[in-house]
Amino acid sequence: MKHSKHMLPKLLAIPLLLLGLTLLPSLLQAQATSLQEMMEQARNKGVEQTQLQELQKRAQSRGLTDQQLMEIIEPAIALADENLPSETVLQKALEGLSKGVPANRMMPVLRSMQQSVQNAGPVVESWIERPNVQQMMNRPDAGMNKQQFRNEMIKATSRGFMNDIPAEEMQKLLDEIGSGELSGNTDPSNVVASVGVFAELPSTLEQPEASRSLIVRSLKGGFKTAEIQRLPAAMKMAQQRSQLPAASVIEGVARQMRDGIPAKKILQNLFNGNVGGGPPGGTPPGLENKQNRGNSGNNGNNG
Repeated sequence: MKHSKHMLPKLLAIPLLLLGLTLLPSLLQAQATSLQEMMEQARNKGVEQTQLQELQKRAQSRGLTDQQLMEIIEPAIALADENLPSETVLQKALEGLSKGVPANRMMPVLRSMQQSVQNAGPVVESWIERPNVQQMMNRPDAGMNKQQFRNEMIKATSRGFMNDIPAEEMQKLLDEIGSGELSGNTDPSNVVASVGVFAELPSTLEQPEASRSLIVRSLKGGFKTAEIQRLPAAMKMAQQRSQLPAASVIEGVARQMRDGIPAKKILQNLFNGNVGGGPPGGTPPGLENKQNRGNSGNNGNNG
């Protein structure tokens, strides 16, 4: 009798083990199906398929679990669900995987990007409804349709938020660009580039008004997309070589524009440290003292 009692648990364990072995493939299949369903959901919501496929490929090569990949994709789906662009989030994830960044370190960045895009959405949505902006988008030579312009502007504005530019400063920039004087004389692609570089200009965090002035003057001066995108690097080089503060460099750029110097030449001057647009090392009239004050400290150190 005792022997029978001891055997009973063992006898019961056998069918349970068999049941577990039978269900295991189904459980594994359910996990795979969850990822497949999320991928399908992303496609249905308009998330870029090429990026999704490349993301899945890189995730597999890095040994990520299905759950980790699902967490990476989720911010993009959340954005697409709100009709917001998700490409930048996926691109950041692809870059992270290429560099071997662990998934748990990527997620805070991806979530922050998601939040920045969500914050940028309403700002841009109200801005593009302005008559001047609508008129710019409706021009036959606009170069992009309304949806493309909206999405690109949201991405550009979100970069400012990602770089801790206050919302009111981004709004001021949009207000100036959206004025009839500017929007009527520039292309949507130039506007996107201008908003996109705002956070990258060396003067923006401490002197946002100086950066706004530079951007507005650049658009008025006929700077095109490629030239606008080079402004941050040119400004940094000009500061480094001239030892002038950002506001003084911007003042020098403004004078070059007033003198009718073409955008390409202005950029070349900045990269060469010619803030005034004259011969190498040229300094705008009225800025010599600022430059000398900046150099005097260095001379003292060298002595």
